[in-house]
Amino acid sequence: MKRLACALALVLACALPARAGEIIVFAAASLTNALGEMAPVFAKRNPGLTLRGEYAASGTLLRRMDNGDACDVFLSADPQTMDAAEDRRRIAAATRTVFAGNALVLAVPAGNPAHVTDLESLFHGGVQRIGVGNPESVPAGRYAKRALQEKAMWFALTGKLVYYPSVRHVLAAVKASDCDAGFVYATDAAIAGKAVAIAATVPLTPPVTYTAAVAAKAPNPQGAAAFLAFLATPEAKAILTRFGFTVP
Repeated sequence: MKRLACALALVLACALPARAGEIIVFAAASLTNALGEMAPVFAKRNPGLTLRGEYAASGTLLRRMDNGDACDVFLSADPQTMDAAEDRRRIAAATRTVFAGNALVLAVPAGNPAHVTDLESLFHGGVQRIGVGNPESVPAGRYAKRALQEKAMWFALTGKLVYYPSVRHVLAAVKASDCDAGFVYATDAAIAGKAVAIAATVPLTPPVTYTAAVAAKAPNPQGAAAFLAFLATPEAKAILTRFGFTVP
């Protein structure tokens, strides 16, 4: 935390004078609801600053940064994507920090018509379609792939896997019964209410981890630093906790 505070202080010192306006936050799709609730709280604490969240799979957001799209803060749902962002110099590496955690779950439509109970039950004949984020760009998909590979199940289930462009797309497919089961975060399953049930929690070591960093070419670096500092406040942590995230 001390290292982060020093890094943010350096960003503030090197930036232009504070300016009002938007802070563009590229955020993992699973953060949509939590960040939406944070926005007015942050704005109240920081008069003149507002958050504009843009949500997608973390890998998709990184590609947008590669293409030069304006971004002040990057919130990734896995360290791997943030590592790639750092390697490509898309972020100010010294500002990188872990701000939340989550759990990966196997979600099913209400009533669980395919009788999914655990990972092994995915082999049952009644399970035809298993929703998963595309591992090439979706952290939840990478987490799911790792969990299945550890049990030597990934290739055996390939014929049943249906790839989606984000974890929220997987959630929508499960809610609509387009999939018999799907890998989503616990926080996603929670916001779906009674339309979705959790059949099993998927064990992961290391666990699901969210990281944040100021973008290397942030249009509003002072605003970006202010938002990263806000993520460490009790108010932000309370919002994350309320939506089911764990916080450091």
